[in-house]
Amino acid sequence: MNAKSRLRLGKLMMVLMMVALLIIPFNMAQAATSGMAWPTSNTTVYTTGTGGVWYPRMLQVSSSNMLASFDSNADGGFTKVKVAKSTDGGLTWGTPITAASDANGDVGNGQMLLLTNGDIWLAYRVVIHSGSTYTTYLKVRKSSDGGSTWSDLANGQIATESENSFTGVWEPFLGYVGSTICVMYADDSSAVVGTSGKQKLLMKTWNGSGWNSATVVSDGVANSSRDGMPVFTKMADGRYIVVFEATDVSGHPFGIKYKISTDGLDWSGTRQTMFIPTNAGKKAGAPFVVKLGDGRLMASFQTDDSSANTGDSYSSMRTMISSDNGATWGYLYNVFPVSDTKFSNWNSLMAVDTTRVMAVTSANFPSTGIYLRTGNAGTPSNVNFADNWGFETANVNGWAPSGADYPNRIHIHGVNDGIARAPGGGNYFIGLAGTSSPGTAYIGQTITGLDSGTYTMRAYIRSSGGQTSNYMEVKDYGGSTLQTNFPVTGTWTQVTISGISVTNAQATIGFYAANTSDSQWADIDNVEFIKTASTTPLNVNLTNNWGYETANVNGWTTYGSDYPDRIHIHGINDGIARAPGGGNYFIGLAGISSPGTAYVGQTITGLQNGTYTMRAYLRSSGGQNSNYMEVKNYGGATQQANFPVTSTWTQVTISGINVTSGQAIIGFFASNSSGSQWADIDNVEFFRTN
Repeated sequence: MNAKSRLRLGKLMMVLMMVALLIIPFNMAQAATSGMAWPTSNTTVYTTGTGGVWYPRMLQVSSSNMLASFDSNADGGFTKVKVAKSTDGGLTWGTPITAASDANGDVGNGQMLLLTNGDIWLAYRVVIHSGSTYTTYLKVRKSSDGGSTWSDLANGQIATESENSFTGVWEPFLGYVGSTICVMYADDSSAVVGTSGKQKLLMKTWNGSGWNSATVVSDGVANSSRDGMPVFTKMADGRYIVVFEATDVSGHPFGIKYKISTDGLDWSGTRQTMFIPTNAGKKAGAPFVVKLGDGRLMASFQTDDSSANTGDSYSSMRTMISSDNGATWGYLYNVFPVSDTKFSNWNSLMAVDTTRVMAVTSANFPSTGIYLRTGNAGTPSNVNFADNWGFETANVNGWAPSGADYPNRIHIHGVNDGIARAPGGGNYFIGLAGTSSPGTAYIGQTITGLDSGTYTMRAYIRSSGGQTSNYMEVKDYGGSTLQTNFPVTGTWTQVTISGISVTNAQATIGFYAANTSDSQWADIDNVEFIKTASTTPLNVNLTNNWGYETANVNGWTTYGSDYPDRIHIHGINDGIARAPGGGNYFIGLAGISSPGTAYVGQTITGLQNGTYTMRAYLRSSGGQNSNYMEVKNYGGATQQANFPVTSTWTQVTISGINVTSGQAIIGFFASNSSGSQWADIDNVEFFRTN
């Protein structure tokens, strides 16, 4: 899965790409995901009719000028590192130039860094094979004119190894730690790992005239792992994170791991797991990580987990998001979905500005090339942003009590109190307690980095009553303070403040009690602050894999063995007419020898409440017991429209869908009574109309 594996597979992949006959339009529709919306179309950076391309990396030089580097042997001979330039913010790309090459061997693993003085460095790997000797180098090229011309950096060689086997140094990654230029790389040379067959991650710092001695970032020998492909970045809290692929994952060739460093230089912390494939024998590798403009982290990697085939040649790009500086990861999403016989791999990411991120991949459709898509980052809907929301730390970490309120008038109640806890409340909650004399207690927290939009605050609370004042509140969000009183009851009650229109990127949530005696109490648990309505663009298709151009049902949900038994993929070789603008594929809900049903659908989440339309090109044989298109779980009654009985593709529409729940399920159903019945589907759309 590391650079050596890519090099070994390179020629085989090149042959496979040149003989591939299956051409799939590379224009997957925008899909609604938590925190990221990917637009309908992609941008082509570079395509080639011969040879291959791998390992794309991007660099933003200014708001409009961008560079993309990638490995390619399209010119024939050894692999080189090419660099293409965009002067319009990534919309169009010029003809690439050769930035790094070697007359005696393959060059690859290019990666760029913009220095504070405006220079650009390009780190890369060289492999020279002579007889039984493999010599690997990690070197640096420099550009002082925005990437137009390149020259060797004086004393820029990072490392070199000569071996009698295909081992050495690989995958350099340049970055800043504070004001110091650093490089991480993988090393499986005998001088570093002996005969273990494992691999270490090393780091060097630049002293102004050369590279200092290496330090260990991750010890693959000690962990019985081939750690590889390191990428690091500074997080919003000032610490640093490195992501890498690793083999110490039972049942899988590779998984994705990471480490966190306080200062970016000492990486002695523990290894943590980000992603392991669900299916046995599958792999995940080639990770990348960036800090988004809103402070969250986005990581990417490639995996064959959802493919019917196994290996890098069948892998596609995934992203995950962390909103808590790497403590947890979620929102797994396939940015470049492909068929089971294709790939989108050796990917990377680049944060563009406060709201956008670019994902770039090397893929083999519609032709061999480098492609990018731009995602729009936003605050995820229906995700709790309250820190330490259930007080399960058994303290008030993440909260800001007033003065000496904690622990004097704010008490931690736990598993040993014998006091009933809130539904789903875990082991702890807090109480705003009275004292022997009148007194007040307050606890709150400010949540920052919020998108403008509508939010909801809710919590399980209860109280003794009798207080002078006792309320839950939200303030400093761009509007007037909103408050609601604690219920006077011994029963945990969920209380809600809804319709909070955040306009200043933050909100302060809190709880207050003015007690007059020590017999008064007010308890709090399970505090939530969530975005309840995301901004959904008008007239943009939100359906994932809307035209089935992956030649499978990726992005859709099917029942049991419906796929592939009763849901068939029809393609360019079937000789069956496709829908207008339908590309190369569509699906059919087919009958079998005995009566049976077939269903395909998908849930679209993160929707702004409003009016939507669903439409699709349909046709059918007729004769089914039931055969319809539907939308449901959107906050209203299920709406259905029957398939037309015709062999002509007909666009069927369900309009006026009033979404009030932030989501919708769209689907297609057929109850066939014989093997001669069929119902075809293509070009599915779901979009907001007002």
